[in-house]
Amino acid sequence: VDGYSVNCTRAAQGMPTSVQGAKIALLDFNLSRHKLKLGVQVLVKDPKELEALQQREVDITKEKIKSILASGANVVMTTKGIDDLCMKYFVEAGAMAGWGVPKDD
Repeated sequence: VDGYSVNCTRAAQGMPTSVQGAKIALLDFNLSRHKLKLGVQVLVKDPKELEALQQREVDITKEKIKSILASGANVVMTTKGIDDLCMKYFVEAGAMAGWGVPKDD
């Protein structure tokens, strides 16, 4: 049998269980929704401005996931975590993702 197996689970049930011709991205950072850095304060006078700020955070996250997928990767493994928003984008793209993968693997 040609292939490789890693002892980890898919990040979401909607992801494929196997991938033929896998192009694997190995990451060592969290895949999570972008948030403002600590110590940054934003004064908002209009609720629409707050909605726009939150939407921009989602857009930044989507751009990050799209750039990973645009590299050709269809399997993404990270030693850290993957939040629900990022998992949604991987499922939509038909990619497989795993989190908490030991560096030894």
